[in-house]
Amino acid sequence: MQTDKQLVPDIAALLGVPFVAANWSGVDAVLPILEKMKVEGAVVVFKFDGERGLEDNGAYTAIASGPPLGEDFLRVDAGTLEEALAYVIVRYAAKRWGYVRPS
Repeated sequence: MQTDKQLVPDIAALLGVPFVAANWSGVDAVLPILEKMKVEGAVVVFKFDGERGLEDNGAYTAIASGPPLGEDFLRVDAGTLEEALAYVIVRYAAKRWGYVRPS
């Protein structure tokens, strides 16, 4: 089974946004996807917590909420920025853009 991070390039292709490399890293690589979420009215927040580490579920928190998700929201604590970004992107894509995770 592919990781969320490995699925992000497929989502970028589905949306017709600029190419996302398979070995992407950082926010810049997925900014066009995050911008599309914002344009739809989503609120996306990333927290970099220097007081937490892997033993605390990771130093990176990502949250997505807002009208496109209704009363629902997405939240994850992760060990890397990319894991947090990918988690939110993949689940948002499933809820809003009809993305189906390959089995």
